[in-house]
Amino acid sequence: MNYTIQAQVSPKNIYPSSLRLGGTSPQGDEISFTNYYMELNGKPYVAICGEFHYSRYPEADWETEIRKMKLSGINVIATYIFWNHHEEREGEMDWTGNRDLRRFVKLCRNNGLYVILRVGPFCHGEVRNGGLPDWLFGREFDVRSNDAGYLRLVQRLFGEIGHQARGLMFKDGGPVIGIQLENELNAAAALWEETAKQGDEYLSGGVSGAEGSEHMRLLKQYASDAGLIAPIYTSTGWGAAPFLEDEVLPLYGGYAYTPWSISDPNQTQKPTPEYVFVNFHDDQAPGGEFNPPYPRTKYPFACCEMGGGMQTWYLSRFQVEPESVIAMSLMKLAGGCNFIGYYMFHGGTNPVGSTGYLNESTTPKLTYDFQAPIGEFGQIRESNGLLRPLHYFLRRFADRLAPLATVLPAGAEAITPEDAHSLRYAVRTNGRSGFLFVNNYQDHVQMDTHEEVVFGVKLGAEVISFPQRSSLTVQSKASFLLPFNFDLDGLNLKYATAQPVTAVETDEAATYFFSMPEGVDGEFQLAAEGGILDVVADAGDVVQDGGYTFVLPHDVSSMIVIKREGAREVRIYAVSAREASELWELEENGQNRVLFSPVPPVQTPDGIEFISPGQHAFTFREYTGGAAAAPQWHPVQADAAVSGRREGWFQVYDVQVPAQEIGVTVRRIHDHKVVLELPETVLEGTEEVLLSIDYTGNVGYAFAGGKLFHDHFYNGLPWEIGLLRFREVLRRGEIVLETTPRRTGAVKLADDAAMAVEKVFEGEAVAVFHSVTATPVYRVGVRR
Repeated sequence: MNYTIQAQVSPKNIYPSSLRLGGTSPQGDEISFTNYYMELNGKPYVAICGEFHYSRYPEADWETEIRKMKLSGINVIATYIFWNHHEEREGEMDWTGNRDLRRFVKLCRNNGLYVILRVGPFCHGEVRNGGLPDWLFGREFDVRSNDAGYLRLVQRLFGEIGHQARGLMFKDGGPVIGIQLENELNAAAALWEETAKQGDEYLSGGVSGAEGSEHMRLLKQYASDAGLIAPIYTSTGWGAAPFLEDEVLPLYGGYAYTPWSISDPNQTQKPTPEYVFVNFHDDQAPGGEFNPPYPRTKYPFACCEMGGGMQTWYLSRFQVEPESVIAMSLMKLAGGCNFIGYYMFHGGTNPVGSTGYLNESTTPKLTYDFQAPIGEFGQIRESNGLLRPLHYFLRRFADRLAPLATVLPAGAEAITPEDAHSLRYAVRTNGRSGFLFVNNYQDHVQMDTHEEVVFGVKLGAEVISFPQRSSLTVQSKASFLLPFNFDLDGLNLKYATAQPVTAVETDEAATYFFSMPEGVDGEFQLAAEGGILDVVADAGDVVQDGGYTFVLPHDVSSMIVIKREGAREVRIYAVSAREASELWELEENGQNRVLFSPVPPVQTPDGIEFISPGQHAFTFREYTGGAAAAPQWHPVQADAAVSGRREGWFQVYDVQVPAQEIGVTVRRIHDHKVVLELPETVLEGTEEVLLSIDYTGNVGYAFAGGKLFHDHFYNGLPWEIGLLRFREVLRRGEIVLETTPRRTGAVKLADDAAMAVEKVFEGEAVAVFHSVTATPVYRVGVRR
């Protein structure tokens, strides 16, 4: 099937933004905005924001997790500052331990990441009252209003935050580049947890209209007065939320899973419009549900809440498909977004307050895993492996992508979310070169597979058709971007059926890494250029037909070498989809390095630490370009063995540490209740121990010494618990797991109950623990 798109367009009209935002650091770095993208030092900069809540994670582990986010390609960490996590009781502020905002921001700075502080005062985030303390209610003022009593307390809160962040603003040489004011004002509210559960009373969604704009103006003034002065002020833009024209950058988002749409009468979620291509930055083109109260071309389209996952709700027990996350990112980018943000990128655990639990009652009391790309206990998820190559592409090639206009094919506006049959695609281009975006994922729809696909990109007299010598099948759930007229160090790559990831440049060669989509052979066509002396591929076929066309098998990683007269080599390393998920990009002495490792690494000032769940022996390889004298990696700890060898373009290392066996004794009290007995030394010799609990039930509860320390809403996936942060809990003795029944049927009221109401369940009820395993997590350090 042929798919054609007319991509002969004029370059995008880009000009300095009317936003009164931006600033300069003492180091001389400058942040500014055009109407289409953010700039860093005058060049396009794609912010890749990942949400991570410091107060939902142990302070001792912050730095490791920040480093995981950085190696995942994140360059900006966004975090809520939940008021009730810091002032649960009126007048008693707590900025210590896991609530030490200042230390968290410093760690982000030390690891080269920018920060956006989402200061509230209302946040939501599935926290009790959306983060507003209980003591704010029952007063003569309304919350989220312009009442003087409320604003006085908000001003005091901002003053406290400003004190904690003093000296850490961008203007002071710190990492804080952004302040988000409020959240979803007039667009969403949260459960008022003080009220009776049967009522599900919601607190105020906040003031609207002129009052809402005045409210935002006051919040911005209070933030500035408190020293929270940043080059970027943001607010959520959806749901007709008030915003300050030319003073605040409105942010948007989208989720594949919308548990707030699920209720007892309505148990089925409809497909969302998030996976249908739209043009977010064109005043005439169809924009879908994006209809802001300003011309769409006036500001950059920017996101803060693209679903990195979603927290299970009591009435909504979905499993997040990893493909939903990468497809969401590609859809936003294709539509003209140059500022992406994930909520959440890293899961966490709700703290227990001095007055009780601090969760929103629709969600578990403790777990806030969110099925995020990095889990509640630091697990690197499948979605992380899908996102990481895209993030590296955005970091490396932001200046190529950001200025390009969005072009949709004829008929794109007629595609609906329910359409399982039409192949969805779009282009970003300047009329000469660009990227083709393909999406065959739709939440809550089983998409057709498309075989024998050929794309035709019309660029005036030139029509680029591809592939020409291989077969392209777009599988269900697939999404990817493909380049056309892509510059390779002065050579023109006419097209590729593989996605560019990053490049490593040395005096001898420029090596470009590409990822082949699952099941798609990598076809690369290089235009005929003077000065090419020789072209060699170590796998697949090479055809010279006025240029060079290579077809590389999708399941084998292959290198193409182009030798040139009077210029350095150009190399193309095409990797399989599996190997792309194991690609990690580090920086060492100003030079980027590429590793392939099945075990997630984190980079430290001294080298690399591998955080290995279950694997005490593994192999990683570093791209060295075939250099015979590449610097070697050596073990840090005495009990680790590291041996290296050269294999072609790579230095390969075998790593091994002593294996740890974790014995778990499961004593069954009932099918729905078991006791776990673990050795006192369970955490010795490991970084972490992950329990994996296979059960069927409704809600899972973990107790120690009669106290709840973790919970889980059953959704068919294993319930995981990392034991390290519960070290003190384990000292209470045995762990008791209990689950309530998962019911399929109906609950009726007995019509013959004489006194109290009696509920009778008719149907099937299941509550049983099947197995519990314990996996050691190893930390292995290497250095040069």
